[in-house]
Amino acid sequence: MKKCFTINSRRTTEDFLEFGKLLDEGIYQAAEIFFPYTLSEENYSIYYNNVRKLKVDHLGSEIVMHLPFGRDNNLCDLEDYPRVIQRMKDAIEFTSHFGTKKLTIHLGYVDTSKPRKEYVIHIIGVLKVLCTFAKKYGMNIMIENMPDYEELGYAPSEIRYIIDNCGMDNLKFILDTGHAHVSDYEITDYIDLLSDKLYHMHFSDNHGEKDEHLPMGKGTIDFKKVFDKLKEVGYDNLHCMEILFATSDELRAYAKDFDYFASMTTDEK
Repeated sequence: MKKCFTINSRRTTEDFLEFGKLLDEGIYQAAEIFFPYTLSEENYSIYYNNVRKLKVDHLGSEIVMHLPFGRDNNLCDLEDYPRVIQRMKDAIEFTSHFGTKKLTIHLGYVDTSKPRKEYVIHIIGVLKVLCTFAKKYGMNIMIENMPDYEELGYAPSEIRYIIDNCGMDNLKFILDTGHAHVSDYEITDYIDLLSDKLYHMHFSDNHGEKDEHLPMGKGTIDFKKVFDKLKEVGYDNLHCMEILFATSDELRAYAKDFDYFASMTTDEK
């Protein structure tokens, strides 16, 4: 199974050298990067050059982009969304230099006192704009399921409705196990309803109360059940460790944890 890890914009050149070893050793096959728009011009360039060198030195590896997220990147802000769309486009152009084909997106925050359908209709229009822009670079946008009701993309049916009514063939789904475990839905509910659009995975564990980004096995997620379902639907894309880490040695350990759970059969306890 192809494994992936995240590289946030605070990672140093020395970190990138260690990450390269993980790719050299075949422990991981991909990295998910972030748009370093909050950095100084100098640090922005350092991050860009480090990602570029990682890709050039490991041409067989894949670079995924996690588009900007959080309150300052709220695509559901009915007044401010044009600014956020432009930032998303800037991020897409940034990652176009690395052969990126997959873009992770958070849809944004809603005012729960207002009709949710208003935001759904709004975001469909936004996604048509972004998918059209991403298609110029041969990229796919992937809606990530979110842990809180105040965030759009919370329920499996909501994500399904948005994808179906957007009508863009490069609009996909990314399943985050940590987000799903905090929600009111089973992780397998998302897979059952969205397996034909499932294009990427974020793996982390928690205790069902908040998104803790723990290593697999350190929370209460039944990963055997998750892998059984993924096997059932024939998922064969990347499995990204979205787990907090300090060193590359921790990433090595997380890869072993992943392999352990992925190898379990339905007959094992």
